[in-house]
Amino acid sequence: MDGFLTGISQHDEEADLMAVEQVYIGGGGEFLVGILDDRVVAMGGFQRLADTTAELRRMRVHRELQGQGYGTQLLQELERLAFQRGIRTLCLKTAIARPLTLAFYRKHGYLEIDRGFYGQVEILQFTKQITETACKNVLISDSQFPNPVPDN
Repeated sequence: MDGFLTGISQHDEEADLMAVEQVYIGGGGEFLVGILDDRVVAMGGFQRLADTTAELRRMRVHRELQGQGYGTQLLQELERLAFQRGIRTLCLKTAIARPLTLAFYRKHGYLEIDRGFYGQVEILQFTKQITETACKNVLISDSQFPNPVPDN
């Protein structure tokens, strides 16, 4: 969790990023990277937890590009891909101290189900049931990513 002292070593905190193929792809999940002008500006993935459940993880959009629709496009594409792979429930954890992140997930239909701690950071846990209707006609293409719809 960027900017927070979790009490967890950086090595342990970033272990999944060092093994994306094994942690995300190999387990029936997905990991996407958004590139704009040859820079990584966004990322996110989901890790399958069970046959029909996955955890949304590592959702990030570069600070300069937040609020411009990239997060929404990334989230919608991850939901679409998860649905294609048989996932019907997505869950996630995020820090309570991130009000814009909390608002973003609530706006996209994620419901708070629990509170807890990740190391020393207080977190909220969210869940969402994804449906075919919500996932139709969502696909990030090279031509769409540079011209997003505002997140407002």
